[in-house]
Amino acid sequence: MFTRARFQLTAWYAAAFAIILVAICVTAYAVVRRDADTSINSELRLAARDISQSPTAGHLANPADDDARYDDRSGKGGGLADDGDEDTDDDRAQPTARERSLPPQGISSDVFYLSTTTAGEVAQNPRGIDLEGIDFERLSLAATAEGRLTDTRGQGDSFRFVSLPLDDASGRVLHVGRSLEARDRQLNTLALTLIAGGAAGLLLSMSGGYWLAGRTLRPIRESMELQRRFISDASHELRTPIATIKANNELLLRHPEQTIEANLDQVAAVDAESDQMARLVNQLLMLARADEGRLTASPERLDMGTVAGDVVRDMAPLAEAKGIAMRTELGAVAVLADSGQLRQLAAILIDHAIKYTPPGGVVTIRTGQDGRRATLSVTDSGPGIAPEHQAHVFDRFYRVDSGRARVEGGSGLGLAIAQSIAEAHHGRIALISTQGKGSTFSVRLPMVD
Repeated sequence: MFTRARFQLTAWYAAAFAIILVAICVTAYAVVRRDADTSINSELRLAARDISQSPTAGHLANPADDDARYDDRSGKGGGLADDGDEDTDDDRAQPTARERSLPPQGISSDVFYLSTTTAGEVAQNPRGIDLEGIDFERLSLAATAEGRLTDTRGQGDSFRFVSLPLDDASGRVLHVGRSLEARDRQLNTLALTLIAGGAAGLLLSMSGGYWLAGRTLRPIRESMELQRRFISDASHELRTPIATIKANNELLLRHPEQTIEANLDQVAAVDAESDQMARLVNQLLMLARADEGRLTASPERLDMGTVAGDVVRDMAPLAEAKGIAMRTELGAVAVLADSGQLRQLAAILIDHAIKYTPPGGVVTIRTGQDGRRATLSVTDSGPGIAPEHQAHVFDRFYRVDSGRARVEGGSGLGLAIAQSIAEAHHGRIALISTQGKGSTFSVRLPMVD
């Protein structure tokens, strides 16, 4: 069951991470592409404005007239007289053939420009760009005075153009363009990087998710295992008194004519086992409430020394019957606690110490304070608890010596209840034990002024 749940949690972790990863990658790709397109668009619009306002624009709009001027200056035409080596101001204003092939100053070398007729025929292409396959008629018809941006593809490359008419007289259209090859290559590299990084991240997330799922399910598994063990132990503990009661009742039913006095042993056994079962049920109910955080309490200001002294007084006959001396060092210390539960806590610890202290031994009860904490400690001179058992003494139904505990009527729930009471009062209980030298159970509760 837990293996399947672990794989399901891993799948959910991976799916959630994949969704987040895809969202991040798509967003990153979109932002980079938008920034690249914005930069290209700004560059093209700026270049189109500069070119349309430069002397080159006149050549693009009226190439024949300009070529005639150029031919006359070189002696190839007769439109203008050659007055010698000096050029007129008008002549010097006209761009040379080499100048016409270069973009105006300040424009990126990645940008090229050309002019076409409205029918899409290329009139001037100063840089000789291979434009095979581009539908300039569509671009020309879509040209606007503000400059229309259009993406198009030729036979070998993709381009982006800004198209705008040069003037009404020539009917020529200026196209300022730039290849998108570099942008597309960068975006493809980015996409591959994001895909590879995303795949690696997804694999890592699945590995991490599998580990986290195991960590998440571990306390649930332990809780369920504890619950199963608790039910099993409770059933086992209830089985003994029920079996005893049933056996004695069967004996009584065999002799209905006999008086109660004649079967007093069976009646006493039924009564004793009924009391034991009632105590066990009450203890189980208390632990169940503690687990749910519903351990009801009526806190009041109490002197822990006084409460411990009352419990010692009540349990002194039990200690005397076993030949055990009880010593007290009870300092006055105030706590806010439920009177009945605090008495029960002290009684559990003192009763445990008496049970495991041999005749002639000593049980010492102390109360005091440690900083802002009130302390109650119960020390016995018994055999102590082995290190391998110390971590489990507060577990339910756990017995260091199960045979002895059963003989003395223990159910293995006392210390678990003591721990629940301490924690319900925002305190802690601890054990210090050395084999052959006895054990000390100490409780620390918040102190009040």
